[in-house]
Amino acid sequence: METTIEVTEQSQVAEARRAVADLGAEVGLSAHDLGRAALVATEACTNLVKYGRQGVMVLSKFSEAGARGVQLIAIDSGPGFANFGASARDGHSTGGSLGVGLGAIMRSSDLFDCYTREGQGSALLSRVSAGAVPVQAVPGSLWVGSRASAKLGHVESGDAWGVFDSRRLRRLCVADGLGHGPLAAIAGHAAITAFHAAALRDTPQDILQQAHVALKSTRGAVMAVLALDTEAGTATFSGVGNIVAMLHSESRQQHMVSTEGIVGYSVRVFRSHEYAWTPGSTAILASDGLSSRWNLIRYPGLMARHPALIAAVLYRDYARDTDDATVVVAKVAP
Repeated sequence: METTIEVTEQSQVAEARRAVADLGAEVGLSAHDLGRAALVATEACTNLVKYGRQGVMVLSKFSEAGARGVQLIAIDSGPGFANFGASARDGHSTGGSLGVGLGAIMRSSDLFDCYTREGQGSALLSRVSAGAVPVQAVPGSLWVGSRASAKLGHVESGDAWGVFDSRRLRRLCVADGLGHGPLAAIAGHAAITAFHAAALRDTPQDILQQAHVALKSTRGAVMAVLALDTEAGTATFSGVGNIVAMLHSESRQQHMVSTEGIVGYSVRVFRSHEYAWTPGSTAILASDGLSSRWNLIRYPGLMARHPALIAAVLYRDYARDTDDATVVVAKVAP
C-alpha cells in the first residue's frame, strides 16, 4: 500500500515528514531510526520544492531479506542533476535545503539509489530499516519494485499484483479487473488469490486456467503470469488480455505475447511462451493504465537501477489518471 504526497510547496514537506513518522511507527522503527527517516524526508522534499516540477513523495512499508522498514521515493520532472557527484558531497546545499545535500540522505539510508538525467527529472530511493539492518537482496531471490494507483477520484483499484518466490520457483502476476471501483477490485483480488493458490505447483498457463474458473462469479480480469527459471535460463509467460509485458537484457528489448480474452468470462485458448532469461535481465509487467509506448532507449542506465526506481520512473512518464495504473518490475538478485 502506497501513500503519495504531492510536494510543490514548503508546507507539504512537514506533511511528508508526519506521514513518514506514522508509517515508521507502524513498522516499529526506533526513535533513532525515525530520526533518520525524518531527515531523508525533509531533505528530499525540500529539494523537490526548490528544484522539482510535479514533485511527489511515495511512501510504503517494506519487508525483505530479514529487514523491515519504510521506503521513500522522491521523484520529479525537474531539470535533473547536472553533477550528481557534487550534489552528494557533504556541505553541498541543494537549493537552500539543510545544507547537507544528498550525502546525508545516503548516510541515513540503509539502501539508497538514484536515477537522474539532465532535463528529464530525478528519482531518489531510500530505505530505512528497523535497527539499521542492511537491506541487501539474497542472491538468487526475486527483487521486485512497483508503483500502483487507482483511477483519479476512486479509492479502490481493480489492478492487483502478486509475487511468489521460493528457492526454485520465482513467479510474478499482474491482473486488471474490468472497469473501475469496488467490483473491479473484487475481480483483481480474486485473480491474485487464484495465483497464490496455484503458484507453488502449476505452470503459468495452468494458473490462468484455474483463475478462469475462480473468476466466473466476478466481472473478470485481464491477467498475466511470468515464471523465471534462472538455472535453465528461461522465462515462461502466459497472458490473457492487454497486460503489457516486456523483457529487457543487455542485448535486446522484447515484448512478451498474450492471447485475447477475459479471464473468468471468455478465453478461446491459453498459451505459454518461453523466452531467454540471462543474468542482468529485467521483467516489466504493467496494466493498461500505463501507456504501452515505452522506449527504454530514452533512459540510458535506468535498467541497472533498483526495480522500485525503474517502476517509479516509468509510472511518472507513462501513467494515466483516467484509469487504474500498475507497473511491476522484477530482477533476480546476483
